[in-house]
Amino acid sequence: MIGEEGLEGLVDGVWHYPAYVDDNVINQAFSENALTIAHKQFLTRDNNGETNQTLAQRFYQVAFTLAQPDGFYGASERDIVARTKKFYGLMEKKEFCPGGRVLTNAGTEIKALFNCYVLPVEDSLEDIYQAVKNAAIVHKNGGGTGYNFSSLRPRGTYVKRSKGIASGPVSFIRQFDGETSIINSGNRRGANMGILNIDHPDILDFIYAKAARGEITNFNISCGTTDLFMEAVQTGEYYTLHFNNKPYTAQELKLLSINISKNKAGGSEVGEIPRPPSLILAQDDVTVIDSYNDKQIGRISAGIVQLDAGKVMDIIAELAWKTGDPGMIYLDAINRNNPIPNVGQILATNPCGEQPLHPDDACNLGSLNLETMVKFEQGQYVVDFEKLSKTTRLVTRFMENVNDANEGPLDSIEQTVKQHRRIGLGVMGWHDMLIKLGISYDSEEASKLGEKVMQYISDQAKQESVQLGKERGTFQPFEGSVYDTGREEDRVRNMQRTTIAPTGTISMLFDCASGIEPYYAVAFNRNLRGGDTLIYGNKHFERIARERGFYSKELLEKVKENHGSVQGMEQVPDGVQKLFRTAHDISYDWHVRIQAAFQRGTDNAVSKTINMRNDATVEEVKGAYLLAYNLGCKGITVYRDGAKKVQVLQTMERKVEGVLEDQLRSPRPDHIGGLTEKLETPFGTGFLTFNRAKENGGLGRPYEAFLSIGRGGQDIAAIAEGLGRLMSLGLKAGVPPGMIIEQLRGIGGETQTGFGSKRVRSLPDGVALALESILRKEGINAINGNSGVKNDQKFSGNFCQECKSQMIFEEGCMKCTNPTCGYSKCG
Repeated sequence: MIGEEGLEGLVDGVWHYPAYVDDNVINQAFSENALTIAHKQFLTRDNNGETNQTLAQRFYQVAFTLAQPDGFYGASERDIVARTKKFYGLMEKKEFCPGGRVLTNAGTEIKALFNCYVLPVEDSLEDIYQAVKNAAIVHKNGGGTGYNFSSLRPRGTYVKRSKGIASGPVSFIRQFDGETSIINSGNRRGANMGILNIDHPDILDFIYAKAARGEITNFNISCGTTDLFMEAVQTGEYYTLHFNNKPYTAQELKLLSINISKNKAGGSEVGEIPRPPSLILAQDDVTVIDSYNDKQIGRISAGIVQLDAGKVMDIIAELAWKTGDPGMIYLDAINRNNPIPNVGQILATNPCGEQPLHPDDACNLGSLNLETMVKFEQGQYVVDFEKLSKTTRLVTRFMENVNDANEGPLDSIEQTVKQHRRIGLGVMGWHDMLIKLGISYDSEEASKLGEKVMQYISDQAKQESVQLGKERGTFQPFEGSVYDTGREEDRVRNMQRTTIAPTGTISMLFDCASGIEPYYAVAFNRNLRGGDTLIYGNKHFERIARERGFYSKELLEKVKENHGSVQGMEQVPDGVQKLFRTAHDISYDWHVRIQAAFQRGTDNAVSKTINMRNDATVEEVKGAYLLAYNLGCKGITVYRDGAKKVQVLQTMERKVEGVLEDQLRSPRPDHIGGLTEKLETPFGTGFLTFNRAKENGGLGRPYEAFLSIGRGGQDIAAIAEGLGRLMSLGLKAGVPPGMIIEQLRGIGGETQTGFGSKRVRSLPDGVALALESILRKEGINAINGNSGVKNDQKFSGNFCQECKSQMIFEEGCMKCTNPTCGYSKCG
């Protein structure tokens, strides 16, 4: 291609860059941290894994690739050269960044440019495993997947064709979970969203599987709720369970327990021997019991199964308080805004919930940087709506072209994408804009401005999409859609245009706040080479502190010690404190109100985390779910600080002194005996020995455990010995073995081994499986009976797999706090 400045673009396999692709300009505009992130995450590499381009060159390759589709609709070569320069300028000036897949793949041999997908899962073995295969292909290309598993028949259902018993949705979800553990793209595991409708008979099995039992760990899970359910929660009513639009009957609930019992010998449930169902019918044939909690959860009315909506909501809220899961997807709210009801209902979303999609559909993502959409006028910053309009319209064309430039990853997806032509234009840097404008995040002024700005973006994107419709035609299922009004202003090219998606890595690249989230901390540690750390302050806070004369390194140290917050600090003026309220300084209701404000201006949905302090209550979690529904949100994710960490056993506090200390230091009993279990771990074959102190000829009290790993190396051997010692200390102190299992089970590491019921996610997970096997051989059910512990599962996984820094939960996604790392599970 010949541009005004000479040869440009990809010519005979070689990239030629115009003069405006200037490394010096980019290096001055982007921070050292940003350039490090680009090097790690986005730049292309040679066959030896070494980067072979600069960030400026990467931006150009993306711009050039996304300008080419203009030629499909009659643009001249000169026009394409000009469009490339404009697209490049968007990224060079930090005004817009495309989603991670576009930034990583455009202009390379990988043509899949979408971040998020929804795959159908139908109720047959062939369809289920085809979906698993399709998921593997999507994950291989770096995408995330969402599913609604409600079409799968409940556990215990008799299957006429195979003359067997249905395993139920949770059993098959494990197959998708296992696939995710294996496939790795760009040093990332695929992200998943699993949804089960709130009225599916297996809803409690689904909730408990991840949030209480530590299974399906590679999934975000959400309950697909209805208006009927949410209203029943608020009015104290019951709701009916359904499958295939038919009420679930008392007889079917009875058969569930009978069929599961019959099936135990064969063990034909996918993945493992069947567990007792979470719902059982009491002997009175009227009361429905939650067997996990051994509490009444519902009733039989006119022969059908009804659950107490309030009690189900209480379970959801308590588990979300403990673990962060499940979230909620408000399906009726989503379908009230479904632009193509003529095609079908929307029943699932992508992994972070911001993109409700029809089956086999996908959406490309990108975000405007709101920090750059302000101007200084008459002594103060104001929103630059003229610039916002111009940028939005250009970006709409950029993202429309992504639909044509994309190839795959599956033929069915590529076909649907080109028919629906969704784009997902969102924002980042919202808190940066507010700080420049002098507006507190948790304020009515911020709420009104958020709705106004987002609605303006949506309006401008729609107007540009109408113009594209005139040039290129409307999207394919236009007739019968909500746009089929006969009005010219509704003849859009793109079925939907705005989405607020996670911006974890790209917001770090652009050095701004993620999405519409508040900053997580005003000061935090920055890891340096050689193991040293440096306190890193928020750029706006440092600027304001220097301008007003209260900046010092000592102040940043005090802010960091104050959990990254400036609230209540005498050195910081009140007005500045209000501008820099962090995620945990803001009450949950304001988090929800800001999400709802942006939702009102957004076509699709909003990815945001309702972050809560560690001392938040279950009632506050429940309050957030109800408020989000009542304010019109399409989904919600709540995360209480520390919920996913393995926490110290509370019952051990303050008991180590005195009697307990003497007990722990008492001589080893004369008679010790037990069992040794072989276990496969990600680091080789190991052996767990579990011993009991013999007492009165009985089984004896649990006393000690030894763990050895054959070929793990000295470091792994040391870790194994330490784990064994700590387990022994707990056993001597009277901690039930079942509690140890529940603490270790489900801990996931990057290195895993095995499949199905034999999959071991980490060394601690392998120990839990081996100990559980020993207890079963001893005749003890450590999970569902004699452990003395229920609903006490905690999860780990809060450390970055790349730099080992702390991870935070933001925009419905785990993200590294280290600004030099840039790792985010969602790209």
